[in-house]
Amino acid sequence: MRTITMLRKAALPALLAASLLPLSALAAEPGFYVGGKIGAASVDGDFIDDDDTSFGAYAGYQFNPYFALEGVYTNFGDVEVDLDDLEIENEGLEPDSIGLRALGTFPVGERFDLLAGIGYHAFDLNPDFGDELHDAIGDDSSTDLFYGVGAQFNFSNNFGVRAMYDRFEFEGTDADEISLGLQYTF
Repeated sequence: MRTITMLRKAALPALLAASLLPLSALAAEPGFYVGGKIGAASVDGDFIDDDDTSFGAYAGYQFNPYFALEGVYTNFGDVEVDLDDLEIENEGLEPDSIGLRALGTFPVGERFDLLAGIGYHAFDLNPDFGDELHDAIGDDSSTDLFYGVGAQFNFSNNFGVRAMYDRFEFEGTDADEISLGLQYTF
Protein backbone atom coordinates (compact mmCIF):
# COMPACT_ATOMS: atom_id res chain seq x y z
CA MET A 1 0.00 0.00 0.00
CA ARG A 2 2.83 2.39 0.83
CA THR A 3 4.48 1.67 -2.53
CA ILE A 4 1.28 2.58 -4.39
CA THR A 5 1.07 5.90 -2.51
CA MET A 6 4.71 6.66 -3.37
CA LEU A 7 4.07 5.82 -7.03
CA ARG A 8 1.06 8.14 -7.12
CA LYS A 9 3.10 10.98 -5.61
CA ALA A 10 5.87 10.46 -8.17
CA ALA A 11 3.48 9.98 -11.10
CA LEU A 12 1.56 13.22 -10.58
CA PRO A 13 4.51 15.59 -11.24
CA ALA A 14 5.62 13.41 -14.17
CA LEU A 15 2.12 13.53 -15.73
CA LEU A 16 1.97 17.30 -15.23
CA ALA A 17 5.35 17.78 -16.94
CA ALA A 18 4.35 15.48 -19.80
CA SER A 19 1.11 17.40 -20.33
CA LEU A 20 3.05 20.67 -20.67
CA LEU A 21 5.43 19.29 -23.32
CA PRO A 22 2.94 19.65 -26.18
CA LEU A 23 2.30 23.29 -25.19
CA SER A 24 5.97 24.17 -25.52
CA ALA A 25 6.12 22.50 -28.93
CA LEU A 26 3.26 24.73 -30.13
CA ALA A 27 4.49 27.95 -28.53
CA ALA A 28 6.11 30.93 -30.21
CA GLU A 29 9.52 30.42 -31.76
CA PRO A 30 12.41 32.60 -30.57
CA GLY A 31 13.07 35.61 -32.77
CA PHE A 32 12.40 39.26 -33.53
CA TYR A 33 8.93 40.73 -34.05
CA VAL A 34 7.35 44.11 -34.82
CA GLY A 35 3.79 45.34 -34.53
CA GLY A 36 1.47 48.30 -34.78
CA LYS A 37 -1.56 49.02 -32.62
CA ILE A 38 -4.65 51.21 -32.47
CA GLY A 39 -6.92 51.58 -29.50
CA ALA A 40 -8.93 53.65 -27.09
CA ALA A 41 -7.17 55.57 -24.34
CA SER A 42 -8.58 57.16 -21.20
CA VAL A 43 -6.38 59.65 -19.35
CA ASP A 44 -7.43 60.61 -15.79
CA GLY A 45 -5.69 62.97 -13.41
CA ASP A 46 -6.06 66.11 -11.32
CA PHE A 47 -6.96 68.35 -14.28
CA ILE A 48 -7.40 65.71 -16.98
CA ASP A 49 -10.32 63.39 -17.66
CA ASP A 50 -10.57 62.68 -21.36
CA ASP A 51 -10.75 59.81 -23.84
CA ASP A 52 -9.34 59.62 -27.36
CA THR A 53 -8.08 57.21 -30.00
CA SER A 54 -4.56 55.96 -29.31
CA PHE A 55 -2.01 54.42 -31.62
CA GLY A 56 1.49 53.04 -31.36
CA ALA A 57 4.10 50.49 -32.29
CA TYR A 58 6.09 47.79 -30.57
CA ALA A 59 9.12 45.63 -31.35
CA GLY A 60 10.74 42.87 -29.39
CA TYR A 61 12.59 39.62 -29.14
CA GLN A 62 10.96 36.34 -28.06
CA PHE A 63 13.73 34.57 -26.10
CA ASN A 64 11.79 31.35 -25.53
CA PRO A 65 8.13 30.26 -25.63
CA TYR A 66 7.43 32.01 -22.33
CA PHE A 67 9.42 35.26 -22.26
CA ALA A 68 9.94 38.28 -24.50
CA LEU A 69 11.43 41.72 -24.05
CA GLU A 70 9.85 44.53 -26.05
CA GLY A 71 9.95 48.26 -26.64
CA VAL A 72 6.57 50.02 -26.84
CA TYR A 73 5.62 53.46 -28.20
CA THR A 74 2.12 54.82 -27.45
CA ASN A 75 0.47 58.10 -28.46
CA PHE A 76 -2.66 58.78 -26.38
CA GLY A 77 -4.25 61.25 -28.82
CA ASP A 78 -5.43 64.79 -28.01
CA VAL A 79 -6.48 65.24 -24.40
CA GLU A 80 -8.35 68.28 -23.05
CA VAL A 81 -7.22 69.85 -19.78
CA ASP A 82 -9.96 71.30 -17.55
CA LEU A 83 -8.54 74.29 -15.72
CA ASP A 84 -11.73 76.35 -15.37
CA ASP A 85 -11.35 76.46 -11.57
CA LEU A 86 -7.96 78.13 -12.05
CA GLU A 87 -9.41 80.55 -14.63
CA ILE A 88 -7.11 79.26 -17.36
CA GLU A 89 -8.52 78.63 -20.81
CA ASN A 90 -9.15 75.00 -21.71
CA GLU A 91 -5.92 73.80 -23.25
CA GLY A 92 -4.80 70.48 -24.67
CA LEU A 93 -2.16 67.83 -24.22
CA GLU A 94 -0.83 65.23 -26.63
CA PRO A 95 0.68 62.67 -24.24
CA ASP A 96 2.93 59.92 -25.52
CA SER A 97 5.11 57.24 -23.97
CA ILE A 98 8.06 55.08 -24.89
CA GLY A 99 8.97 52.12 -22.70
CA LEU A 100 10.59 48.75 -22.27
CA ARG A 101 8.75 45.77 -20.78
CA ALA A 102 9.19 42.13 -19.91
CA LEU A 103 6.36 40.14 -21.49
CA GLY A 104 5.33 36.73 -20.20
CA THR A 105 3.71 34.46 -22.78
CA PHE A 106 1.59 31.47 -21.82
CA PRO A 107 0.63 29.25 -24.78
CA VAL A 108 -2.94 28.01 -24.41
CA GLY A 109 -3.25 26.21 -27.72
CA GLU A 110 -1.58 25.78 -31.06
CA ARG A 111 -2.13 29.40 -32.10
CA PHE A 112 -3.39 31.22 -28.97
CA ASP A 113 -1.28 32.85 -26.21
CA LEU A 114 -2.14 34.72 -23.04
CA LEU A 115 0.15 37.69 -22.27
CA ALA A 116 1.15 39.63 -19.15
CA GLY A 117 3.81 42.31 -18.95
CA ILE A 118 5.40 44.93 -16.76
CA GLY A 119 7.87 47.62 -17.67
CA TYR A 120 9.21 51.11 -17.25
CA HIS A 121 8.32 54.00 -19.54
CA ALA A 122 9.25 57.62 -20.17
CA PHE A 123 6.29 59.85 -20.90
CA ASP A 124 5.85 63.35 -22.21
CA LEU A 125 2.58 65.23 -21.85
CA ASN A 126 3.47 67.50 -24.84
CA PRO A 127 1.25 70.35 -23.68
CA ASP A 128 -0.05 73.08 -25.96
CA PHE A 129 0.56 75.49 -23.15
CA GLY A 130 1.64 78.86 -22.10
CA ASP A 131 3.28 79.50 -18.78
CA GLU A 132 -0.05 79.30 -16.91
CA LEU A 133 -0.70 75.67 -17.91
CA HIS A 134 2.88 74.67 -17.14
CA ASP A 135 2.54 76.17 -13.66
CA ALA A 136 -0.74 74.27 -13.09
CA ILE A 137 0.33 70.80 -14.27
CA GLY A 138 3.95 70.98 -13.14
CA ASP A 139 6.52 68.73 -14.75
CA ASP A 140 5.40 67.58 -18.19
CA SER A 141 7.70 64.55 -18.51
CA SER A 142 9.04 61.82 -16.26
CA THR A 143 9.40 58.03 -15.95
CA ASP A 144 7.15 55.49 -14.25
CA LEU A 145 5.73 51.93 -14.42
CA PHE A 146 3.34 50.44 -16.95
CA TYR A 147 1.76 46.99 -16.98
CA GLY A 148 -0.85 45.05 -18.85
CA VAL A 149 -2.53 41.80 -19.84
CA GLY A 150 -3.75 40.49 -23.17
CA ALA A 151 -4.05 37.69 -25.66
CA GLN A 152 -2.62 36.92 -29.08
CA PHE A 153 -3.88 34.77 -31.92
CA ASN A 154 -1.25 33.68 -34.46
CA PHE A 155 -2.65 33.21 -37.96
CA SER A 156 0.64 31.70 -39.15
CA ASN A 157 4.27 31.49 -38.07
CA ASN A 158 4.71 35.13 -39.14
CA PHE A 159 1.41 36.98 -38.56
CA GLY A 160 -0.65 37.46 -35.43
CA VAL A 161 -3.24 39.76 -33.92
CA ARG A 162 -2.87 41.00 -30.34
CA ALA A 163 -5.45 42.50 -27.94
CA MET A 164 -4.05 44.26 -24.85
CA TYR A 165 -5.17 46.23 -21.84
CA ASP A 166 -2.35 48.45 -20.51
CA ARG A 167 -2.17 50.84 -17.56
CA PHE A 168 0.44 53.61 -17.78
CA GLU A 169 1.32 55.38 -14.53
CA PHE A 170 2.22 59.08 -14.80
CA GLU A 171 2.98 61.47 -11.95
CA GLY A 172 -0.50 62.12 -10.55
CA THR A 173 -2.17 60.85 -13.74
CA ASP A 174 -3.04 57.40 -15.09
CA ALA A 175 -3.75 56.35 -18.65
CA ASP A 176 -5.60 53.17 -19.57
CA GLU A 177 -5.43 51.80 -23.10
CA ILE A 178 -7.30 48.98 -24.78
CA SER A 179 -5.66 48.21 -28.10
CA LEU A 180 -5.71 45.85 -31.04
CA GLY A 181 -2.42 45.19 -32.81
CA LEU A 182 -1.11 43.38 -35.86
CA GLN A 183 2.26 41.63 -35.40
CA TYR A 184 4.86 40.29 -37.82
CA THR A 185 7.49 37.81 -36.60
CA PHE A 186 10.74 37.43 -38.58
